[in-house]
Amino acid sequence: MIDKGSQPLAPSSGVARPGVNLGNGPILPSITLIKGQIIEGVVVQLQPRLLVETSSSIFSAAISSAAYTLGERLLFKVLDPDLRPPRLELLRSGQLPDSLLAQQSAYLRSLLYRPNGLAPLQQWLSSYLSNTNLPSALAALLQEFWQLPSAPKALDIQKALLMSGLFSESRGKAKTLAGAMMGPAKAYNDLKALLQLLALEEGLEQQVKPLLEALHSSQIKSLDALLNSQLYYQWLMPWFEQQHLLITLQQNQQQRSQKQWSISLAHQGPELGTLHINLLLTQGITAREATASLHFASDTSWLAPLVNSSKHQLHSALQLHGIQLQQVSVGPIAETEGKTNPKTAHTILDVHV
Repeated sequence: MIDKGSQPLAPSSGVARPGVNLGNGPILPSITLIKGQIIEGVVVQLQPRLLVETSSSIFSAAISSAAYTLGERLLFKVLDPDLRPPRLELLRSGQLPDSLLAQQSAYLRSLLYRPNGLAPLQQWLSSYLSNTNLPSALAALLQEFWQLPSAPKALDIQKALLMSGLFSESRGKAKTLAGAMMGPAKAYNDLKALLQLLALEEGLEQQVKPLLEALHSSQIKSLDALLNSQLYYQWLMPWFEQQHLLITLQQNQQQRSQKQWSISLAHQGPELGTLHINLLLTQGITAREATASLHFASDTSWLAPLVNSSKHQLHSALQLHGIQLQQVSVGPIAETEGKTNPKTAHTILDVHV
């Protein structure tokens, strides 16, 4: 039920475990919900009513607390975001897509279906690369880690992928590509190892924990796709001095049979605004031949003339790697991609199950 008391729920940052702070803190900002979206929540209170905390809100769930425990992770599906309060459904194991990983534990399920899993890591990097309060030695290590050569080559991009933390567990095996190229995972060459080092610093453990969970989420999704004969890798790559690209590499079963890969690059920053690049890569008769189709999208006006005036340069650059540029297009960010005005929604939501 909606809490009708005189005291609003405090924001998530003010939640005191194992109970919930019901003090005079400010009400959380309005949140945006999308139909079909899956929301991850953690049980933070059992009595007098069950409360579930997400990254941006606290839900008062109209379900019995007897079957749940403090700290348990639950998944909710948005059925109707326009109702007040929105209508949500508690998802149980049988309602989720078949997954060997998801069947193992609620923790793995929450990581697997966590939307925008790398968002905490993106926000942290954006903050600490520009204005860091880290100890000087660790700050220097982070700055050194988060760099690419001024004119990066394909090998540099490959190393950036291996340094993303996705392959930390295989880095100790010399027979793997990651192990042969980079050696064992260390703080200077592996993002996960770097974060584990930061977590040892006094006062940083709780701050770094969600960043490690973000990497775990990306790893779990990659492994789950691999078990289903698909590819899904998502990682952050340095771009310019203190910025990053969110890269997603996908290949479903149909694309696998056609030797195709779908690659998307996303960036958001004060200089370039929102920028999306979608690439469809198709392997030719030989492994050294391929064709590419590119689509650029932005919420600013500078991109279209730049892309249209430099197509020949892009064509020449790809040809050096045996890639024939088949199609290039440019346009605005789609409404669903660039939607920034949140719908008005209650912060304290009733969950009907």
